[in-house]
Amino acid sequence: MPEPVYGDQFNNAAVQGVKPEGEVHISLSPVRGRFADGTPYTLQKPAYSFRQLGYGPMRADVMVSPRIAPQLIGAGLLEAIAQADIVGNAARQAATPGPIKGQPNRVWDAFAEREMTGRFGWKANVATLAHQTAGAFRGDVGITSARFPDESCTPAQTDCLKAPRGDQGVQGKAVEIDDKTLGDVVFYQATLSPPARRNVQDVQVLRGQQLFAQAQCAACHRPTYVTQEGPFPRLTSKALNGQRIWPYTDLLLHDMGSGLADGRPDFQANGRQWKTPPLWGIGLIKDVNNHNRLLHDGRARGCWKPSCGTVARRRPASSRCSK
Repeated sequence: MPEPVYGDQFNNAAVQGVKPEGEVHISLSPVRGRFADGTPYTLQKPAYSFRQLGYGPMRADVMVSPRIAPQLIGAGLLEAIAQADIVGNAARQAATPGPIKGQPNRVWDAFAEREMTGRFGWKANVATLAHQTAGAFRGDVGITSARFPDESCTPAQTDCLKAPRGDQGVQGKAVEIDDKTLGDVVFYQATLSPPARRNVQDVQVLRGQQLFAQAQCAACHRPTYVTQEGPFPRLTSKALNGQRIWPYTDLLLHDMGSGLADGRPDFQANGRQWKTPPLWGIGLIKDVNNHNRLLHDGRARGCWKPSCGTVARRRPASSRCSK
């Protein structure tokens, strides 16, 4: 249910003639503790607030959940993982003693026009790359398409409603990206390859591999699959079919506790559940994004060097806040 004045995504930037919705501010407070062996650690607890709201106050009961943009690499391969494999992951965990009990999310897909298993997003709230791409065009950039012909302007945002629209008529409405161009973008994203594994004989890498298995991380971060054909063959490449891939994810939702809870449900995901993110390419996040912050809102510092600081710092505002 979108917030009635600000919609389902907060935008701190706008085109000429349209007011930005406001500013997002993030403050971090330290949470200190010690591991079982006595080693101290410092975590960071974020608090989010909105300022300079362009269209008046939000509802008092608004649910806000920030997002770090996920990796795009290998998305087409994730889409080609068999449905039976995802369901099998949940069944295997349910039959195994212990607290790890993941579940798939079931979501509506605008392109398939039916309910499907979610694979993308921090709560697995999107099933296909086509829906993810067209939805991002609309929500992030304001570019409409045949499946998402209406911009996200709410009735209170009169300047947004009056802004120029696209010039291609679709069912009586003007959209700003045609089906072919949108399909080309989906194809491009579907065929972005994950990076090859590096330093495979490095002593630290091999030790990390042992610790990963010893800590039973693979219970959620399932290492490998063999792909099948994706849901929309015309929007992807046959080269993605029948590949042995190593994404390290079960694509399931898991209860991550009250400390990470956002209190915001998303289809069948509750406010404490998050999807297991793929781990391939994680070592290159800093090279690509100029940061190495992890988890859905970046509160975890992915620091692998002893010299990394533990002092809480203020971060710049982010516009990727889902409501």
